[in-house]
Amino acid sequence: MMRPNDDPELSELLEEWQLSGAPPSLDARVLSRRKKWWSFLLTGSIRVPVPLGLAIAAVLLVMAVSLMRQRPPAQAAAPVNLVDFRPADNLNVRVIRGAF
Repeated sequence: MMRPNDDPELSELLEEWQLSGAPPSLDARVLSRRKKWWSFLLTGSIRVPVPLGLAIAAVLLVMAVSLMRQRPPAQAAAPVNLVDFRPADNLNVRVIRGAF
């Protein structure tokens, strides 16, 4: 399929063609440069059906409530006392080869 840019006669004809009664904003919308793909992340929008939006909001609300709820503090571990610690007198190391 041939594009207008591939046919010089068609490109010339399209440049000369004028539409009467068209608002000036039409040229800006039709001939404007394409936006970068990442600009959608800053200015784009996504249409979401109302039931799906409500379900997402409910899930987020439940998650927020569960995070805000105070949990009882964990049991404190007994402090470690190394007063009676003695290193091993006889240290035997045995290497076991595995099938890795």
